[in-house]
Amino acid sequence: MITNKRRPIAFHDNSGFTMVELLVAMAASLILMAAVVGMYTVLTRSYTTETARASVQQDLRAGLALMCQDIQHAGLDPLGTAGGGFTVSSATDIEFIADMDYDGAVTAGNNERVRYHLNGSQLIQSLDNPADPNDLDDSNNAVLLDNVSDLSFVYLDQDGNVTATADEIRSIQIEMTVQAPAGRAGTVARTLTERVRLRNT
Repeated sequence: MITNKRRPIAFHDNSGFTMVELLVAMAASLILMAAVVGMYTVLTRSYTTETARASVQQDLRAGLALMCQDIQHAGLDPLGTAGGGFTVSSATDIEFIADMDYDGAVTAGNNERVRYHLNGSQLIQSLDNPADPNDLDDSNNAVLLDNVSDLSFVYLDQDGNVTATADEIRSIQIEMTVQAPAGRAGTVARTLTERVRLRNT
């Protein structure tokens, strides 16, 4: 008698992954994730640095513009009796008189005596004492800019030569550097130079 024995049919489930395939996929995912995180970190750091640079540049320009605008009036003395001109003209400190109300005198509290200088890393504008026009009042100080690392004034005569004589000053070259933190990039610094021509000398 012949018996027909059928072999059992083996079914293979191809829908899953082997352990090796899973490990390879996980490793590839981790590598991709690390690359994405690294790129994000670099972009964030770059954005922080560029933002700091833009802020420093903007602050520097604004501070210089205000200082130049004031210094242009130095020596304003239409009646010739106010003593307009520079009372301090050093490499890091400038003080001057301008008869802004045209009354022939330095009027108390009228901001006709002005000084610019550094106090630590702050750019300070000092204005005259309301009680004494011949004196500057510390309570009338204004911080115009923080994080200033350098400020210098160079005084030039009508030929563009450096002069130490106050009456010969016709223009002033101002150089200022501002340095500010920029995250992990450390710090960013910007330097601007402006030349101010005096209107009243």
